[in-house]
Amino acid sequence: MLNIDSVGRRIARLTGRTLDQHATDPVPAAADLPKAADTMRRHRLELLLTVDRLRTALINEDDLSTSITALTGPLDAIAKLGREYRYARNWAETLLSDDERTAYADANPGAVLRRRFVNPGDTTLVVLPHTDACRKQHLAGRRTRVRIGRADAELDLTVGPGQLRLSHADAGIYHDPAHGFYVLEPAATEAAASGD
Repeated sequence: MLNIDSVGRRIARLTGRTLDQHATDPVPAAADLPKAADTMRRHRLELLLTVDRLRTALINEDDLSTSITALTGPLDAIAKLGREYRYARNWAETLLSDDERTAYADANPGAVLRRRFVNPGDTTLVVLPHTDACRKQHLAGRRTRVRIGRADAELDLTVGPGQLRLSHADAGIYHDPAHGFYVLEPAATEAAASGD
């Protein structure tokens, strides 16, 4: 089976930093790269599957024995998915070419990180990333507990439950296409050196 994270490999090859390393950089364009990659990955997969269904229909000669919509329906879907993929790729390309992200990456080595996989319903300690949404709410860089939901995360800001919800990407929860949700932590060697 092919490695399903060709988008992550491409970004690492272009920037010299993994998506996890970008996620922890204190620059909005870098912090948003994992979300942009996930969006691009999702649209790319949908496009690939739709093209494959059309190809299968043509090989099986379905277009010859059913209505013409057997061919035109998937073609319309491919055109729509192609546009969505183009927008997702343009967003990722914009973040990759961001001057502040590039300057920060050139001046600072990428952090050594490890992934800790989590599930919806778990409560875990995270460092909130420097996404635009976290910066606007003055949350970027804060260490806090979050309760992970299926679509978002609830922050424990000592003011009680239900006070603030953030998207997974804004709460420092990332998605691996093969293994699910994870949070980032300093690697053991780095944590020991800093006394954590």
